[in-house]
Amino acid sequence: YDEHGGYYDHVTPPEARQGHARTPDGISPGQCADLSNPPFSQQAGGGAECAQNPFSTEDTSAKDAELLCPALAANPTGPYPPECASFDQLGFRVPFMAVSPFSKPHYVSHTVGDHTSLLAFIEKRFLSSEDEDGRLYLTKRDQYAHTLEDMFDFEGSPSLNTPVGRALPPASDCTPQ
Repeated sequence: YDEHGGYYDHVTPPEARQGHARTPDGISPGQCADLSNPPFSQQAGGGAECAQNPFSTEDTSAKDAELLCPALAANPTGPYPPECASFDQLGFRVPFMAVSPFSKPHYVSHTVGDHTSLLAFIEKRFLSSEDEDGRLYLTKRDQYAHTLEDMFDFEGSPSLNTPVGRALPPASDCTPQ
């Protein structure tokens, strides 16, 4: 698939770290479940935009999912068809640079991460208390994601060695007239 828009270039992407679940949140596309009115809305067909929901006029979630996987139309609230797209592997490789006074100088991380690694980092660093065994998370994907902490040194003092140049003089006179 190299250089024409495939899902990967010369390296097959690894499995997403989400506890071997097919979907990161346990809700298959088209099941029309959401967090609009828990616990009812978390069940298949109970979401805010579901035809089975008495307050909804159409099931937009199932219609959108059927466009991606026509096999879903046969049983929209049943198990997710195995021939449909799976959400259990990573996609395109993207570069990532950590710019911070706490970044380790000249360090290259070789740990596989994805966009949810940023969420996992924020959740672990800022949303969990020191005495918690676990951390808060949104889905299985960010629960199991690499937290990027190997890229930083939070024990040492931040780097103050960044050269800062002098400010340039104004390009024009800014005196009010």
